[in-house]
Amino acid sequence: MEAKLEKIENSEAYIEIEVDAEKFEEGLEKAYRKVVRQVSIPGFRKGRAPRPLLEAHYGKEILYQDALEVIVPDAYEEALKQLNIEALAQPEFDIDEIEDGQPFNFKARVAVKPEFELGKLEGLEISIPRFQVTDEDVDHKLEDIRSRYAELTEKTAEPAVIGDTVEIDFEGFIDGEAFPGGQGSDYPLELGSNTFIPGFEEQLAGIKLGEEKDVKVTFPDEYHAEDLAGKDAVFKVKVKKIESKKLRELDDAFVQEVSEFETLAELRDDIRTNLEKMSNARKQEIIKQEAINLAVSNCEIPVADAVVNQQLERMLEHFGQKMASQGLSLEQYFQFTGSNPEAFYSELRPEAERIVRTNFLLEKIVEEKGFSVSDEELNNQIEDAAKDMGADLETAKATLGELKGNIEKGMKIDKAVQYLVDNAVISEKEEEKGEVETGE
Repeated sequence: MEAKLEKIENSEAYIEIEVDAEKFEEGLEKAYRKVVRQVSIPGFRKGRAPRPLLEAHYGKEILYQDALEVIVPDAYEEALKQLNIEALAQPEFDIDEIEDGQPFNFKARVAVKPEFELGKLEGLEISIPRFQVTDEDVDHKLEDIRSRYAELTEKTAEPAVIGDTVEIDFEGFIDGEAFPGGQGSDYPLELGSNTFIPGFEEQLAGIKLGEEKDVKVTFPDEYHAEDLAGKDAVFKVKVKKIESKKLRELDDAFVQEVSEFETLAELRDDIRTNLEKMSNARKQEIIKQEAINLAVSNCEIPVADAVVNQQLERMLEHFGQKMASQGLSLEQYFQFTGSNPEAFYSELRPEAERIVRTNFLLEKIVEEKGFSVSDEELNNQIEDAAKDMGADLETAKATLGELKGNIEKGMKIDKAVQYLVDNAVISEKEEEKGEVETGE
């Protein structure tokens, strides 16, 4: 077998492969042993007909497809080894015409790591919002706690108000026709939570138990289901339950009941400390992402469509797992949203391209800067991960030990990101305050 690299262009390698006649004949023989068990020839039981008779009866071409399925993958893998090429995705084959008794030729196009020059990595100018935990942030968190431990009281005569939770049956119509995903029953909706379409919850304020109402709304122009975006709809709603929250007094007694602290002051201090930790973590994450984005923008990184498509498939698989954890299949999700996998791929293609380019950039930084991971660093990382798993340390370490290669690669990538951050010029936008996360 002979293999020749024709060219590498736009992060794709074009390979020409020749399989000698003897090797092709071996493939035909393997194909014959498979095919002869599947066809019938008068006078012979299945699997017993001689090959010349099989070829005379059906034509030698009956063996070609099965022979190619044996020969092409093996020859392709051997060509990658000969040419020292690392394939990043499944190849595309171009099969030449087959001639009996002659060498067999085919071409392969396969995605490979792109060739590019790193741009500016040091002195990246990063400007981020000013993150500061305020008394208002702490108060907001305290109100979340009060709401979580509020006493619920059913309303039987009084109308619902913003802040109440209503249990409703609903069905949506557009131009008098019900639309998929617009129905629900026994649905608990907190008025004012902005869970539903803008304008929906406000129209239920004032409604009473057992009443029905037509709620008129307009779907946002950027709504995720394109067939609903910008359209007027009417939801027929029936209220089956109304519950009102009675907030507890925010005092030391409440604090002792719902937390490990004795006083409200201690709880406030703990909340502030946790919010500051969360704020700093978010700040660092923003800095890292901005540094990566700037470094990517400073160089041209060509990527093959096959690699991007592979990333999109991983993203769809991850999304499917997320939906499954919520009791919804991908088919149901696409049905409810009026979407499909093609629309999903189209919408997320820019993000997939960004992820692919980022991976190539960080891998090249690791290579050019020579970042490495010592045995001590690797072992410490595995031990920390094992402890986080909450499992038996030795068992967890043994399991993670099988993933040493991936763990080590991830640690090198982390060093590349930290290199960008450590060498960046970071400033805060005094006029802009970053939003502090206060949720659980």
